[in-house]
Amino acid sequence: EFVKTNYKPKAIDGGYSYAGKNFFFKLFSFICYRVVCTPIAFVYSKIIRNIKFVNKSALRQCKNQGYFIYANHTQPVSDAFTPSVITFPKHVYTVVSPQNLAIPFLGKLTKFLGALPLPDTLEGNRNFLNALEEKLKRKKAVLIYPEAHIWPYYTKIRPFKSTSFKYAVKFGAPVFSFTTTYQKTKRNKLKTVVYVDGPFYADGDLPPKPGQEELRNQVYGAMCERSKNSNYEKIKYIKT
Repeated sequence: EFVKTNYKPKAIDGGYSYAGKNFFFKLFSFICYRVVCTPIAFVYSKIIRNIKFVNKSALRQCKNQGYFIYANHTQPVSDAFTPSVITFPKHVYTVVSPQNLAIPFLGKLTKFLGALPLPDTLEGNRNFLNALEEKLKRKKAVLIYPEAHIWPYYTKIRPFKSTSFKYAVKFGAPVFSFTTTYQKTKRNKLKTVVYVDGPFYADGDLPPKPGQEELRNQVYGAMCERSKNSNYEKIKYIKT
């Protein structure tokens, strides 16, 4: 919300393919994700930023199935790297804005790195849902930032709608929350701690819309509770 760009988003319609099935696409995707980005993610998260992960073991309950991850959005770089480190060796696919595909050079690589752009048309939406279902069947993780926009170092959880939870309800998939917090060290320096909570499940006795609202409330409540651990305000946000 604080960065203005002139990138013209690519239309995500029925002609957009979410999955490359030929050998060369799969090979290049493996090289980009596993050979290049995964080592960088580990070095950046564990050595450069020294991020601490709490309750990571909760993910073991769903290690043999696909699941959704919902996280707060407070870092342009860490938010791209950290989830793949927490879920390793499970591959993470991220739901993104079509704007990301318009970024010069890097935009062309997003597909190989697991980006799933939101569709603009009904035909595109069918392809998008098919892609989500395919990832879950292959026991992968799908990451969603329900706050949508990056607020650097923000210490609270911004209100978000239940819209994105319709996917977890539709496919009956488990849900985890990743909450990034900012805490003081003994030397009064900044320490980043990410909490994992879940799995959360939709109530199968509820209709779809009340079900996704109830699931959203579970995740939002867990994230708000974890955010109380933040006690280092690097950037102060003031509503004007």
